[in-house]
Amino acid sequence: MQRLLILHGASQGPSQTADEAETQRIAHDLARLLSGPDWSCEVAHADLDLGRLRNRLLDSPPDLVFNLVEGLDGRDRLACAIPALLESLSLPFTGNPTAVIALADDKLALKRQLHTLGLPSPPAGPIDSGEVFIVKARFQHASLGLGPTARVTSWLAAERLIESQSQRHGTPFFAEAFIPGREFNLSLLEMAEGHVRLLPPAEIEFRNWPADRPQIVDYEAKWDLESPAAQGTVRVFPKGDGPDGAILKTLSILAKTLFDCLGLAGYARIDFRVDDQGQPWIIDLNPNPTLDPEAGFVQAARAGGISYRDLLGKILDQAAKRAAEPFSHRRPHAGD
Repeated sequence: MQRLLILHGASQGPSQTADEAETQRIAHDLARLLSGPDWSCEVAHADLDLGRLRNRLLDSPPDLVFNLVEGLDGRDRLACAIPALLESLSLPFTGNPTAVIALADDKLALKRQLHTLGLPSPPAGPIDSGEVFIVKARFQHASLGLGPTARVTSWLAAERLIESQSQRHGTPFFAEAFIPGREFNLSLLEMAEGHVRLLPPAEIEFRNWPADRPQIVDYEAKWDLESPAAQGTVRVFPKGDGPDGAILKTLSILAKTLFDCLGLAGYARIDFRVDDQGQPWIIDLNPNPTLDPEAGFVQAARAGGISYRDLLGKILDQAAKRAAEPFSHRRPHAGD
């Protein structure tokens, strides 16, 4: 029997946010689900005391770490410290390497890298006076600060909102061009021998949506499940042989290109907007998407015929196989 350490970084106590509570719950759910003849599972909490975690890992090294850490002490920007620590100790772990996590957790740095690679991403910063902007947190995920007022119609308004949101949430915000149109999520799962499987693409439909509210999956839609916003954002899986076939093919090519160019590993979700002219835009990369059974990544796997237990098994198997590969045979990481 092998030892599996399931590691999360959810804040403890009254400061815990909704997304952190979800991560902590999933960690314990995975421990219950995976415990058996193959794995002896233990859940551990990672905080800013990395020295203590390092000593624990050295004293009793697990055979594999299931890395669910999306931030430390409520700061997503520090999530890359965990894969860096695990890599330094030569401990195998699920998901993406340090370089990918660090890049994805800085939305402006990711955007610059996408533009360098020639991949479409909405431009950020002052563009022209006629542009419509959306104001986002630079280093935080989970739609922090996104709401009905996040879309503004001038750079002056964007500057004011950037300043007020940065002060309110204690983390930098920025503005990028708002892309009206349709929203798609593409989930990818690394399989054996470096093959990456694209799971069925999902579209988020905005149903019974107020005309004056921007069509975005904002904080309320994501975390207040009883709200009209949550009820109005509906995930569907359009058919590739239907009228959206050309769009889905283009999105699939872009998603796989991004996975390869940035050296992603394990699993990931890439979010797109498609404008009225059919132009796709990459709006986010989630290198550690939630494994909640009702969330997008798991639902995409289910739509592709992969059960929840099998999905977890594939993630663990691929992490173990990747760790066993000679270094020279591993896929390059972002920035290599």
